Amino acid sequence: MKFGIITHYDVHNHGALLQLNALVQILSLQKITAYALQFDKNYDFLGVDLKNKYNISIKSVTFYLNYLKEQGLKKTLFNIKKKKILELFKQQQHLIGGYYTNENDLDATVIGSDEVFALHTGPTPIFFGHARTCDFAFSYAGSFGPTNLEDIKKMHCLPFVTSGLKSLNGISVRDNNSARIVEELTGKKPILVCDPVILYGYKEELSQDYPVNLPPYILVYAYDKNMNQPKEIEAIQEFAKSHQLKIVSAGFYHKWCDYNINADPINLLHYFANAQYVITDTFHGSVMSIITNKQMAVITRNNSNKLYNLLQEYGLTDRITDNELKFDKIFSHMVDFDKVNKEIESRRAQSMSFLSDMIKQIQ
Repeated sequence: MKFGIITHYDVHNHGALLQLNALVQILSLQKITAYALQFDKNYDFLGVDLKNKYNISIKSVTFYLNYLKEQGLKKTLFNIKKKKILELFKQQQHLIGGYYTNENDLDATVIGSDEVFALHTGPTPIFFGHARTCDFAFSYAGSFGPTNLEDIKKMHCLPFVTSGLKSLNGISVRDNNSARIVEELTGKKPILVCDPVILYGYKEELSQDYPVNLPPYILVYAYDKNMNQPKEIEAIQEFAKSHQLKIVSAGFYHKWCDYNINADPINLLHYFANAQYVITDTFHGSVMSIITNKQMAVITRNNSNKLYNLLQEYGLTDRITDNELKFDKIFSHMVDFDKVNKEIESRRAQSMSFLSDMIKQIQ
Protein backbone atom coordinates (compact mmCIF):
# COMPACT_ATOMS: atom_id res chain seq x y z
CA MET A 1 0.00 0.00 0.00
CA LYS A 2 1.01 3.61 -0.47
CA PHE A 3 0.21 6.46 1.95
CA GLY A 4 0.68 10.18 1.42
CA ILE A 5 1.47 12.27 4.51
CA ILE A 6 0.30 15.85 4.91
CA THR A 7 2.53 17.65 7.39
CA HIS A 8 4.98 20.56 7.66
CA TYR A 9 7.56 18.99 5.35
CA ASP A 10 9.26 22.21 4.22
CA VAL A 11 10.22 23.82 7.55
CA HIS A 12 13.83 24.01 8.69
CA ASN A 13 13.05 22.34 11.98
CA HIS A 14 14.60 19.13 13.32
CA GLY A 15 11.53 18.16 15.33
CA ALA A 16 9.22 18.42 12.33
CA LEU A 17 11.49 16.19 10.24
CA LEU A 18 12.02 13.72 13.07
CA GLN A 19 8.27 13.23 13.42
CA LEU A 20 7.83 12.89 9.64
CA ASN A 21 10.66 10.38 9.37
CA ALA A 22 9.34 8.48 12.40
CA LEU A 23 5.88 8.10 10.84
CA VAL A 24 7.44 6.95 7.55
CA GLN A 25 9.51 4.34 9.43
CA ILE A 26 6.52 3.10 11.46
CA LEU A 27 4.40 2.68 8.34
CA SER A 28 7.30 0.97 6.59
CA LEU A 29 7.28 -1.67 9.33
CA GLN A 30 3.65 -2.29 8.32
CA LYS A 31 4.77 -2.85 4.69
CA ILE A 32 3.42 0.55 3.66
CA THR A 33 5.33 2.96 1.44
CA ALA A 34 4.83 6.47 2.80
CA TYR A 35 6.15 9.94 2.08
CA ALA A 36 5.15 13.55 2.56
CA LEU A 37 3.10 15.22 -0.14
CA GLN A 38 3.98 18.67 -1.38
CA PHE A 39 1.40 21.45 -1.27
CA ASP A 40 1.17 25.23 -1.00
CA LYS A 41 0.47 26.65 2.43
CA ASN A 42 -1.89 29.52 2.98
CA TYR A 43 -0.32 32.56 4.67
CA ASP A 44 -3.23 35.00 4.44
CA PHE A 45 -3.39 35.64 8.19
CA LEU A 46 0.30 36.66 8.43
CA GLY A 47 0.00 39.88 6.46
CA VAL A 48 1.79 40.82 3.25
CA ASP A 49 5.25 41.45 4.73
CA LEU A 50 5.60 38.05 6.40
CA LYS A 51 3.87 36.36 3.47
CA ASN A 52 6.76 37.45 1.28
CA LYS A 53 9.15 35.61 3.59
CA TYR A 54 7.51 32.26 2.85
CA ASN A 55 6.51 32.75 -0.79
CA ILE A 56 10.03 33.04 -2.17
CA SER A 57 10.21 35.58 -5.01
CA ILE A 58 11.85 38.91 -5.82
CA LYS A 59 9.67 40.37 -3.06
CA SER A 60 11.54 38.21 -0.52
CA VAL A 61 14.89 39.92 -1.16
CA THR A 62 14.19 42.86 1.15
CA PHE A 63 13.12 40.53 3.96
CA TYR A 64 16.30 38.45 3.78
CA LEU A 65 18.58 41.47 3.44
CA ASN A 66 17.03 42.87 6.60
CA TYR A 67 17.46 39.45 8.26
CA LEU A 68 21.19 39.48 7.46
CA LYS A 69 21.53 43.01 8.79
CA GLU A 70 19.62 42.30 12.02
CA GLN A 71 20.87 38.78 12.78
CA GLY A 72 24.48 39.04 11.68
CA LEU A 73 26.68 37.01 9.37
CA LYS A 74 27.41 34.06 11.72
CA LYS A 75 23.77 33.31 12.41
CA THR A 76 22.86 33.71 8.75
CA LEU A 77 25.63 31.34 7.61
CA PHE A 78 24.63 28.85 10.33
CA ASN A 79 21.05 28.80 9.02
CA ILE A 80 22.15 28.48 5.39
CA LYS A 81 24.23 25.42 6.35
CA LYS A 82 21.34 24.08 8.43
CA LYS A 83 18.98 24.33 5.46
CA LYS A 84 21.42 22.31 3.32
CA ILE A 85 21.80 19.64 6.02
CA LEU A 86 18.04 19.23 6.46
CA GLU A 87 17.38 19.16 2.72
CA LEU A 88 20.02 16.44 2.35
CA PHE A 89 18.41 14.47 5.18
CA LYS A 90 15.04 14.58 3.43
CA GLN A 91 16.64 13.34 0.22
CA GLN A 92 18.59 10.54 1.90
CA GLN A 93 15.54 9.30 3.80
CA HIS A 94 13.26 9.64 0.73
CA LEU A 95 10.77 11.64 2.76
CA ILE A 96 9.19 13.83 0.07
CA GLY A 97 6.92 12.75 -2.77
CA GLY A 98 5.13 14.72 -5.46
CA TYR A 99 2.56 17.49 -5.36
CA TYR A 100 -0.57 16.20 -3.67
CA THR A 101 -2.99 16.74 -6.56
CA ASN A 102 -0.71 14.67 -8.82
CA GLU A 103 -0.62 11.68 -6.45
CA ASN A 104 -3.55 9.66 -7.80
CA ASP A 105 -2.55 6.15 -6.71
CA LEU A 106 -2.62 6.57 -2.93
CA ASP A 107 -4.47 4.13 -0.70
CA ALA A 108 -4.75 6.70 2.10
CA THR A 109 -3.83 10.21 3.15
CA VAL A 110 -2.45 10.69 6.67
CA ILE A 111 -2.81 14.20 8.07
CA GLY A 112 -0.23 14.85 10.75
CA SER A 113 1.59 14.87 12.97
CA ASP A 114 2.45 18.38 14.26
CA GLU A 115 0.33 21.56 14.17
CA VAL A 116 -1.50 20.65 10.98
CA PHE A 117 -4.82 22.04 12.25
CA ALA A 118 -3.39 25.37 13.44
CA LEU A 119 -4.81 28.44 11.70
CA HIS A 120 -2.33 31.12 12.75
CA THR A 121 -0.80 31.41 9.25
CA GLY A 122 -3.97 30.86 7.24
CA PRO A 123 -6.50 28.18 6.17
CA THR A 124 -4.78 25.48 4.07
CA PRO A 125 -7.44 23.14 2.60
CA ILE A 126 -5.43 19.91 2.45
CA PHE A 127 -4.61 20.14 6.18
CA PHE A 128 -8.29 19.38 6.78
CA GLY A 129 -8.64 16.76 4.05
CA HIS A 130 -10.18 19.09 1.47
CA ALA A 131 -9.26 18.43 -2.19
CA ARG A 132 -7.40 15.19 -1.44
CA THR A 133 -7.05 12.67 -4.26
CA CYS A 134 -8.00 9.48 -2.38
CA ASP A 135 -11.17 8.47 -0.55
CA PHE A 136 -9.62 7.29 2.72
CA ALA A 137 -8.01 9.84 5.02
CA PHE A 138 -7.26 10.07 8.72
CA SER A 139 -5.23 12.20 11.08
CA TYR A 140 -2.40 10.90 13.23
CA ALA A 141 -1.44 13.05 16.22
CA GLY A 142 -2.79 16.19 14.62
CA SER A 143 -2.71 19.38 16.66
CA PHE A 144 -4.39 22.77 16.60
CA GLY A 145 -1.33 24.17 18.37
CA PRO A 146 -2.11 27.69 19.65
CA THR A 147 -5.46 27.80 17.83
CA ASN A 148 -8.51 27.42 20.06
CA LEU A 149 -12.23 27.24 19.35
CA GLU A 150 -12.72 30.98 19.75
CA ASP A 151 -9.95 31.63 17.22
CA ILE A 152 -11.69 29.41 14.68
CA LYS A 153 -14.94 31.30 15.17
CA LYS A 154 -13.25 34.70 15.06
CA MET A 155 -11.50 33.80 11.81
CA HIS A 156 -14.85 32.67 10.34
CA CYS A 157 -13.36 29.24 9.60
CA LEU A 158 -15.91 27.15 11.49
CA PRO A 159 -17.61 25.58 8.42
CA PHE A 160 -14.23 25.09 6.71
CA VAL A 161 -12.71 23.26 9.71
CA THR A 162 -15.84 21.32 10.67
CA SER A 163 -16.57 19.94 7.21
CA GLY A 164 -12.95 18.88 6.79
CA LEU A 165 -12.79 17.04 10.11
CA LYS A 166 -16.13 15.33 9.47
CA SER A 167 -14.86 14.05 6.11
CA LEU A 168 -12.00 12.11 7.72
CA ASN A 169 -12.33 8.36 8.30
CA GLY A 170 -10.57 8.60 11.64
CA ILE A 171 -9.21 11.36 13.86
CA SER A 172 -6.42 11.13 16.40
CA VAL A 173 -4.80 14.11 18.11
CA ARG A 174 -1.85 14.61 20.42
CA ASP A 175 -3.19 17.08 23.00
CA ASN A 176 -6.30 17.90 25.01
CA ASN A 177 -6.95 21.29 23.39
CA SER A 178 -7.16 19.62 19.98
CA ALA A 179 -9.35 16.83 21.38
CA ARG A 180 -11.83 19.35 22.83
CA ILE A 181 -12.08 21.23 19.52
CA VAL A 182 -12.63 18.06 17.49
CA GLU A 183 -15.30 16.77 19.87
CA GLU A 184 -17.08 20.13 19.92
CA LEU A 185 -17.15 20.42 16.13
CA THR A 186 -17.81 16.80 15.14
CA GLY A 187 -19.61 15.32 18.14
CA LYS A 188 -17.05 12.52 18.19
CA LYS A 189 -14.30 12.02 20.76
CA PRO A 190 -10.93 11.63 19.00
CA ILE A 191 -8.23 9.20 20.07
CA LEU A 192 -5.27 10.68 21.97
CA VAL A 193 -2.02 9.28 20.59
CA CYS A 194 1.65 10.00 21.12
CA ASP A 195 3.86 11.99 18.80
CA PRO A 196 5.51 9.79 16.11
CA VAL A 197 8.95 10.48 17.62
CA ILE A 198 7.84 8.85 20.86
CA LEU A 199 5.98 6.09 19.01
CA TYR A 200 9.02 5.14 16.92
CA GLY A 201 11.55 5.91 19.65
CA TYR A 202 14.65 5.85 17.39
CA LYS A 203 16.13 3.03 19.49
CA GLU A 204 18.15 1.50 16.65
CA GLU A 205 19.52 4.88 15.56
CA LEU A 206 20.47 5.81 19.13
CA SER A 207 22.21 2.46 19.63
CA GLN A 208 24.68 3.30 16.87
CA ASP A 209 27.96 4.95 17.79
CA TYR A 210 28.19 8.64 17.05
CA PRO A 211 31.21 10.58 18.32
CA VAL A 212 30.31 13.71 20.27
CA ASN A 213 33.73 15.22 20.81
CA LEU A 214 32.82 17.84 23.38
CA PRO A 215 33.60 18.41 27.05
CA PRO A 216 30.71 17.72 29.49
CA TYR A 217 27.87 20.05 28.56
CA ILE A 218 24.33 21.34 29.03
CA LEU A 219 22.31 21.16 25.83
CA VAL A 220 20.14 24.18 25.03
CA TYR A 221 17.41 23.50 22.49
CA ALA A 222 15.33 26.57 21.63
CA TYR A 223 14.40 28.50 18.50
CA ASP A 224 17.05 31.10 17.79
CA LYS A 225 14.55 33.91 18.38
CA ASN A 226 14.00 32.60 21.93
CA MET A 227 16.13 32.09 25.03
CA ASN A 228 18.05 35.31 24.44
CA GLN A 229 16.70 37.31 27.37
CA PRO A 230 19.51 38.45 29.71
CA LYS A 231 17.74 36.84 32.69
CA GLU A 232 17.60 33.46 30.95
CA ILE A 233 21.16 33.63 29.66
CA GLU A 234 22.52 34.60 33.07
CA ALA A 235 20.64 31.80 34.85
CA ILE A 236 21.87 29.14 32.40
CA GLN A 237 25.45 30.41 32.45
CA GLU A 238 25.46 30.52 36.24
CA PHE A 239 24.24 26.93 36.47
CA ALA A 240 26.78 25.76 33.88
CA LYS A 241 29.65 27.49 35.64
CA SER A 242 28.74 26.07 39.05
CA HIS A 243 28.72 22.55 37.57
CA GLN A 244 31.79 23.05 35.35
CA LEU A 245 29.84 22.45 32.18
CA LYS A 246 29.96 24.00 28.74
CA ILE A 247 26.79 25.23 27.03
CA VAL A 248 25.90 23.70 23.67
CA SER A 249 23.16 24.89 21.35
CA ALA A 250 22.34 22.22 18.79
CA GLY A 251 20.13 22.88 15.79
CA PHE A 252 19.76 26.61 16.44
CA TYR A 253 22.28 29.45 16.72
CA HIS A 254 22.70 31.29 20.03
CA LYS A 255 25.76 33.51 20.10
CA TRP A 256 26.01 33.34 23.91
CA CYS A 257 26.53 29.57 23.95
CA ASP A 258 30.01 28.00 24.02
CA TYR A 259 29.26 25.79 21.02
CA ASN A 260 26.71 26.04 18.21
CA ILE A 261 26.26 22.69 16.50
CA ASN A 262 24.74 22.02 13.09
CA ALA A 263 23.57 18.42 12.84
CA ASP A 264 21.04 16.37 10.92
CA PRO A 265 17.96 15.20 12.90
CA ILE A 266 19.36 11.75 13.76
CA ASN A 267 22.71 13.11 14.91
CA LEU A 268 20.90 15.75 16.94
CA LEU A 269 19.44 12.92 19.03
CA HIS A 270 22.99 11.86 19.92
CA TYR A 271 23.72 15.36 21.22
CA PHE A 272 20.68 14.98 23.47
CA ALA A 273 21.79 11.51 24.56
CA ASN A 274 25.29 12.70 25.48
CA ALA A 275 24.23 15.84 27.39
CA GLN A 276 24.49 16.05 31.16
CA TYR A 277 21.33 18.18 31.23
CA VAL A 278 18.87 19.64 28.71
CA ILE A 279 17.22 23.05 28.91
CA THR A 280 14.48 23.57 26.32
CA ASP A 281 11.35 25.58 25.60
CA THR A 282 9.99 23.50 22.72
CA PHE A 283 7.64 20.57 22.31
CA HIS A 284 10.06 18.40 20.38
CA GLY A 285 12.97 19.43 22.59
CA SER A 286 10.99 17.87 25.44
CA VAL A 287 10.08 14.84 23.28
CA MET A 288 13.75 14.25 22.44
CA SER A 289 14.67 14.57 26.11
CA ILE A 290 12.02 11.99 26.99
CA ILE A 291 13.10 9.34 24.49
CA THR A 292 16.79 9.80 25.38
CA ASN A 293 15.95 9.76 29.13
CA LYS A 294 17.67 13.07 29.84
CA GLN A 295 17.32 15.20 32.93
CA MET A 296 15.61 18.32 31.60
CA ALA A 297 14.28 21.71 32.57
CA VAL A 298 11.50 23.27 30.51
CA ILE A 299 10.64 26.92 30.00
CA THR A 300 7.07 27.44 28.74
CA ARG A 301 6.04 30.30 26.46
CA ASN A 302 3.07 30.69 24.09
CA ASN A 303 3.26 26.92 23.57
CA SER A 304 2.29 26.23 27.18
CA ASN A 305 -0.92 24.34 26.32
CA LYS A 306 0.63 21.63 24.18
CA LEU A 307 3.89 21.54 26.15
CA TYR A 308 2.17 21.26 29.54
CA ASN A 309 -0.09 18.56 28.11
CA LEU A 310 2.94 16.55 26.95
CA LEU A 311 4.74 16.85 30.29
CA GLN A 312 1.56 16.03 32.20
CA GLU A 313 1.12 12.80 30.22
CA TYR A 314 4.51 11.54 31.37
CA GLY A 315 4.42 12.91 34.91
CA LEU A 316 7.01 15.61 34.17
CA THR A 317 5.27 18.88 35.01
CA ASP A 318 7.78 19.37 37.83
CA ARG A 319 10.43 19.99 35.13
CA ILE A 320 8.80 23.34 34.27
CA THR A 321 10.80 26.26 35.64
CA ASP A 322 9.18 29.17 37.41
CA ASN A 323 9.94 32.78 36.58
CA GLU A 324 12.99 32.76 38.82
CA LEU A 325 14.66 30.14 36.59
CA LYS A 326 16.23 28.24 39.47
CA PHE A 327 17.82 25.38 37.57
CA ASP A 328 19.57 24.03 40.64
CA LYS A 329 16.15 23.46 42.18
CA ILE A 330 14.84 21.65 39.07
CA PHE A 331 17.88 19.44 38.71
CA SER A 332 18.19 18.69 42.42
CA HIS A 333 15.68 15.86 41.95
CA MET A 334 16.01 13.29 39.20
CA VAL A 335 13.35 12.12 36.78
CA ASP A 336 12.22 8.56 37.46
CA PHE A 337 12.62 7.28 33.90
CA ASP A 338 11.55 3.77 34.82
CA LYS A 339 8.11 5.24 35.46
CA VAL A 340 8.27 7.46 32.37
CA ASN A 341 9.28 4.56 30.13
CA LYS A 342 6.36 2.44 31.36
CA GLU A 343 4.01 5.27 30.41
CA ILE A 344 5.70 5.49 27.00
CA GLU A 345 5.09 1.79 26.36
CA SER A 346 1.43 2.13 27.37
CA ARG A 347 0.86 5.10 25.08
CA ARG A 348 2.73 3.42 22.23
CA ALA A 349 0.40 0.44 22.47
CA GLN A 350 -2.69 2.70 22.33
CA SER A 351 -1.26 4.64 19.39
CA MET A 352 -0.34 1.54 17.40
CA SER A 353 -3.83 0.17 18.03
CA PHE A 354 -5.30 3.27 16.36
CA LEU A 355 -2.91 3.04 13.41
CA SER A 356 -3.58 -0.68 12.98
CA ASP A 357 -7.31 -0.05 12.99
CA MET A 358 -6.97 2.55 10.25
CA ILE A 359 -4.83 0.23 8.14
CA LYS A 360 -7.26 -2.69 8.55
CA GLN A 361 -10.11 -0.54 7.21
CA ILE A 362 -8.24 -0.13 3.92
CA GLN A 363 -7.05 -3.71 3.46
